Amino acid sequence: QWESEGGFKYDFVVFLRDDSLWLNDFNIHYLTDEVGDIFVPACDARDPPMERSEVNDHILISRRNVASIFGNYYTTMFNVDMVGCMNQLPETIHRGMTRGCNSEMVLKWVTDKQGLIVTKLGQKDVPFQRSANVKLRNGSNLQCFHKFCQSTKRPLKLEKDKPNQTCKNISWDNLL
Repeated sequence: QWESEGGFKYDFVVFLRDDSLWLNDFNIHYLTDEVGDIFVPACDARDPPMERSEVNDHILISRRNVASIFGNYYTTMFNVDMVGCMNQLPETIHRGMTRGCNSEMVLKWVTDKQGLIVTKLGQKDVPFQRSANVKLRNGSNLQCFHKFCQSTKRPLKLEKDKPNQTCKNISWDNLL
């Protein structure tokens, strides 16, 4: 709507999960000269590691000319060949075709089928994490990382005043 009313097109469109916590300033301008249709966190130092059949879907920065694929992702999902997605998975994942593709596998399948160039960024370049904000009995809030994505190149270094723990490593019995 802004584009049609203003008579312009954005260069990039950013899609992110609603549990995103930005940990530092983000500057999208450096992507202008980068090669790629979409940009995602590499997340190649994640525990557990990502599968080769996955691409991180926590945030996706898309050039405007391919953004409709993701802006209409709900519709796109209904047109995905889920059996084809499953067929390309190794047996260790699909387990006799009893397990399907997760959201990161579907995203990889869609980007591959669309022939998109996916550029993986260091976490320092997209300084955010998926997080939770939990209200404790005493009324205070505790922020923790729901998922922790990290990269081997250009990793995110957490500052002392930022959350620095994953939710799964918190002893919740003592807090709730």
